Amino acid sequence: MMKKFLNSLLLGCLLLAAAPFAAAQETTTPGFYKDLFMSSGVNLSSRKTLPAAESLGLSYEYYAGKDTEIQTRLYSGSEQDTNGVLLYPDGAPRFRMLYVNGGGATLHGKSLELSGRQVLRQFYRAGGSYCGSCAGSFLSGRNVDAREDRRLGYLHIFPYNTSNTGLKKERVGHAIPEKSPLTRYRDFGGDQYVADIYHNNGNWLSLKEGPHLADTEILATYDTPGKRPHEGAAIWAYKTKPQEGRIINIGSHPEGIAEGERLELTEACFLYALDGVGTPTIKGTLLAGETRVMDRETSDDDPAHTRIGDRQYHHFRFEVAASGTRVSITLEGEAGIDYSLFLRKGSPAFQGQADFADASEGHRKTLRKSLSAGSWFASVQCVSVIQAEKDESESHYVYSGETRLLNGVAYTLRMDQKLRRTRREITSVSSR
Repeated sequence: MMKKFLNSLLLGCLLLAAAPFAAAQETTTPGFYKDLFMSSGVNLSSRKTLPAAESLGLSYEYYAGKDTEIQTRLYSGSEQDTNGVLLYPDGAPRFRMLYVNGGGATLHGKSLELSGRQVLRQFYRAGGSYCGSCAGSFLSGRNVDAREDRRLGYLHIFPYNTSNTGLKKERVGHAIPEKSPLTRYRDFGGDQYVADIYHNNGNWLSLKEGPHLADTEILATYDTPGKRPHEGAAIWAYKTKPQEGRIINIGSHPEGIAEGERLELTEACFLYALDGVGTPTIKGTLLAGETRVMDRETSDDDPAHTRIGDRQYHHFRFEVAASGTRVSITLEGEAGIDYSLFLRKGSPAFQGQADFADASEGHRKTLRKSLSAGSWFASVQCVSVIQAEKDESESHYVYSGETRLLNGVAYTLRMDQKLRRTRREITSVSSR
């Protein structure tokens, strides 16, 4: 009996200890087509599976080929998808995170051409998070070592130089600082140390000097006694503006491991990146009696009035001056497309995070509600989604079905208000 009790107690303690990490694993952010896009393209490792994404249950797509024409079509856009796979028609990120594999950073960046690099910069600045290993880490930066110019081919979204470790085909250890955000997600065996991580010509940051120290979070440090990067930053994060994504750079290669603490390390990095996506953009303010037309295309460069993409949300603010005001919100979309309409007081609304909702099928929606005074938000979601399948070579995904979603679908949104008079007010008027 005592043994059974102790076993139950031990199981309960284990479940309790695991609970915070299990909850973190289920983190999600609505308003994106999928969770992650993996870049395994020209001059990068042609990885087609990502163990941490699999173990976390993340939805993802990738490009894993050497064809610059396909890469350009995917990232920079095509006639079918003028904004490319990474962006919605209004320039918002279509995936929560971009992950870039190892390989040759400069050559890969140049293969993207300026148009592709601008797309990746827009992805980050509009709220998508970025994570890169080795070459992917170099790619995000300004340049290498003490070079003063900005390197052609790099993204410059991490606005500082990183340094070469000088270590080739070695195994290194990573120490996780006590206050590292990674400890919110995994405990790394209780000793906050991860051993035997493959490293090949990766990068690092000094913790002793440099302008990067002011606004860079150190997530892990190198354990390489007697060698250049020892006790320097091995993994770091950067996020200074709420509307932008979070950058997480990994100097080594834990990403290919499918079990143990090296997998946990990649999982924790991904989760922290995903939790750092930018705040929702507000398209504008709805005015009573006016119809908002959302029919512009990417080429019009008018994101406040641009069409909506698959699984995307558009958010609008409106004011209610007096409690009891009768508010009517009417949505008219394109036939054959499913939209949802949500209302929420004080902050943007989402499915499951709304005071009022019409999530029925169809392209016409109306919400008529008596609302309290204050700031309210009307949020539109395009529920319909494209069909994605791997091409014959399995190097990338091809889209079918409602392909008009790629360039966005139009809709109109109208808000009307009428202050409802109380019975006392009506009686007072009638008795005059």
